[in-house]
Amino acid sequence: MQAFAPLPKNISRNALTHLRDDLARRESVLQTMIHRFETQYKISLETFETRLAQGQGQEHPDWEDSIEWRNALDELKQADLMKRVLEWLLRSKAR
Repeated sequence: MQAFAPLPKNISRNALTHLRDDLARRESVLQTMIHRFETQYKISLETFETRLAQGQGQEHPDWEDSIEWRNALDELKQADLMKRVLEWLLRSKAR
């Protein structure tokens, strides 16, 4: 098993837990945004973007919504990755 360097002293278990909790709250906000778009348009983002590319829909606000929707999905993936890293660090620090 590979040994890892210890965490810097100023990064406590409490700090990692706080970051993980902040990410969970951020994920909740992003999921709410995504749900709002799914409810409003009643289609997937991919279908929505295809329709916009074919000239269906309004340029404003539909294109802005598609950008915001795409960004929320991308940010949700990043938040999930960061949360999993923090959880791994917390498990590692517990050993």
